[in-house]
Amino acid sequence: MFEVIPAIDLLDGKCVRLAQGEFNAKTIYSSDPLEVARKWEAQGAKRIHIVDLNGARTGIAENIDIIKKILKAVKIPVQIGGGIRRADMMQDLFDAGADRVVLGTTAINNPNLISTVCPMFGDKIAVSIDVKNKRVATHGWRKTSHYDPLRLAKDAVVLGVRRFVYTDIKRDGMLSGPDIEGLTELANECKVPVISSGGITTKEDIAKLRALESIGIEGCIIGRALYTGDLKLEEIV
Repeated sequence: MFEVIPAIDLLDGKCVRLAQGEFNAKTIYSSDPLEVARKWEAQGAKRIHIVDLNGARTGIAENIDIIKKILKAVKIPVQIGGGIRRADMMQDLFDAGADRVVLGTTAINNPNLISTVCPMFGDKIAVSIDVKNKRVATHGWRKTSHYDPLRLAKDAVVLGVRRFVYTDIKRDGMLSGPDIEGLTELANECKVPVISSGGITTKEDIAKLRALESIGIEGCIIGRALYTGDLKLEEIV
């Protein structure tokens, strides 16, 4: 079933949104992420997506205590990304109640880890394909690699990855709609479930993504549009 997944991006313990991943273009929406998580659950969310932005930028999961409190505070599944680059960190998060972890930079820098943790954790592992100017970005989107997104994804599938989160960085936080073309290509070529992220603003955007469920688009992550009120979670879940 197609999932509409609200995002909670953590920076210095606060719930924020960035424009195109730029840390100097942040908007603080709440200093109480637990309250935000409870709100999304109360409004009907079936899953929450959490990103430790400090961790994504530095490789050190600085918001782990808050994340664990959120895991205790809600009953719905939670998937977590940002700075998760070791198997023991993944195990710790699963032990704390996380449903999935989303790996980004690690998929490029440490493919051996991917091939190790996928047999251990199965489809609880997802890889984030973050695209900027048709290349994969890493380190909290601050660096752009030479990797072609589709090539990286295919290599990841060979290593055992069974789910992707796809983000067009130029659309993220810009309320400009999802990258339907990129999503369609990824889903058709890799034959594994894909979650769309970035730019989703209207009910029409969500309808377009739902129409792709048959090829493997299994959900969408929504951030800024929920926080600004452009979309009401109760109306779209």
